[in-house]
Amino acid sequence: GSEGESGVEMLKVLHFAHEVNYVNVDTSTLKGIQRAQDLNLVPSGLADVVISPLLHDGTTLFTPTRKGRLFTIFRNPIERAASLFYFIQDTQWKQPNSGNEQFASMTIEQFYEAGFAENNWMTRFLTNELTKGELTEEDLHIAKEVLRQKSLIGLLEEKGETFDRFQKYFGWRPKNGAEEECLAKKLEWAWPMKHRHPPVEKDSNAYILIRAQNLFDLQLYEYATELFKQQEQLFP
Repeated sequence: GSEGESGVEMLKVLHFAHEVNYVNVDTSTLKGIQRAQDLNLVPSGLADVVISPLLHDGTTLFTPTRKGRLFTIFRNPIERAASLFYFIQDTQWKQPNSGNEQFASMTIEQFYEAGFAENNWMTRFLTNELTKGELTEEDLHIAKEVLRQKSLIGLLEEKGETFDRFQKYFGWRPKNGAEEECLAKKLEWAWPMKHRHPPVEKDSNAYILIRAQNLFDLQLYEYATELFKQQEQLFP
């Protein structure tokens, strides 16, 4: 935290290299979100973006007069699930300090057959039903409404158009040639956290297993692609 002369905790902008600035709050935890709320993060106007894995708790930072706009980049759920498995296996389970012998040598098929995989994560995330047993069609409907009413949709397979829309909507633009070059590089070949892994072929055993755990997310993804097309009219 940061304290003023009176000893009272205050919001402060922390400046890092390459003009990267952060406000001194942590919105990745419930405690951090509560602290940000107590310190009036949103009314302060210091932050352009709030990033949090706690979507519904994070919304408590906003008010009817200080509204937020959800924006996201969707990826095909089967591709996302496969990428997540291989990324964690290579960067954690196979590593000396964070290794897990059971998962380090496990195939993706074995991982899903053993019941370790997540189930319809995006639908659960949007509806705040991460621990619910079986999801229902009503849960899918609610998730779709959250996207339709609250979210600016981006698609990973349409990175260029997605970032162009984000920049236009929020008024974010590269300030100079170096920033333009950085953005182009990230979009074209140096995508952050990019991780190469074996592809999951359609109708393969792995594909069928992953699909069975993501039936609602696949429908949600199809709906997101429809919204992406509809939102084109926001950017004449």
